[in-house]
Amino acid sequence: MVFGRGCAPPGVGTCCAGGGFGGAGASFLRRLLRSGVFRMRAGRRGARLSTRAEFSRVYREGRRYAGESLVLYVRPTPEPRRIGVTAGRRIGGAVPRNRARRRLREALRRLEGRLCPHGDIVVVARAQAVTAPFAELVAEVESMCAAGRVLCGDGR
Repeated sequence: MVFGRGCAPPGVGTCCAGGGFGGAGASFLRRLLRSGVFRMRAGRRGARLSTRAEFSRVYREGRRYAGESLVLYVRPTPEPRRIGVTAGRRIGGAVPRNRARRRLREALRRLEGRLCPHGDIVVVARAQAVTAPFAELVAEVESMCAAGRVLCGDGR
């Protein structure tokens, strides 16, 4: 069974050995991707604020709670909880900003089971979020969430 180009049968194009998906294989792959078969499910973890308009709405309509390492904005809504974490340029370049966001996201993950299931939450990093000990950062996130009344249960 010799197929010609690569290892795909005639009329299908090529496979990975022949230089990638070409011909009918490429259109099939594009149709699959467009159909949503490979789309990630938006579960609890995937629910997040992503657009500038969503962040601005929380800033405008929500309540503000300031701490040393972060500022928490809370906007009560009947929709499922969405979280956004941001860090401004005052913190520094890309590396410290990304580090601050990662640390705050992990601190929020530690409280995941205790956060209320509804509302929008935005956490804005301050410069101290990069260098503060992680245990203190988690404690501050917890106290800000308690002040903003977004802690509901004991992990149920």
